[in-house]
Amino acid sequence: MNHQNMFINKEPSSHQGSKVLRIIGMVFMGVLFAAGFALVFGLLVMWLWNWLMPALFGLGEITYWQAFGILLLAKLFFGGFGSHKREPSNHFHDRFHSRWNHLKDRKNVDSWKDFRQFWKDEGKARYQEYAQKKQEEKDDKSSEKE
Repeated sequence: MNHQNMFINKEPSSHQGSKVLRIIGMVFMGVLFAAGFALVFGLLVMWLWNWLMPALFGLGEITYWQAFGILLLAKLFFGGFGSHKREPSNHFHDRFHSRWNHLKDRKNVDSWKDFRQFWKDEGKARYQEYAQKKQEEKDDKSSEKE
């Protein structure tokens, strides 16, 4: 056995031709899938528009191409056609941690530990006292105006 030629890729030309055909087939199937996707969602938008908008807002019915245009506008306005980030957004993570750190930095964090038990024991009675006090203040203000 000749060990020098063992790792050299010597595929027959018919195998390389089948790779090219496979790539062409995948591109063709991708184009068909995209066209089918556009057709289905365009028809869905057209159907929903023609069902809801004339009845709710008195607007006219639209054609398929108008519905497709609405999809393109929505993509431009809300999704864009630019680059897509590969890494997930940290927006939620950042907002959560900034709020959590704000709460954690408060001096009276320990007082929140007993809040549930306080609410179970005294919450209803205290709330009724508060509501009565507010009602009395409201009554006093209305009597002063008269």
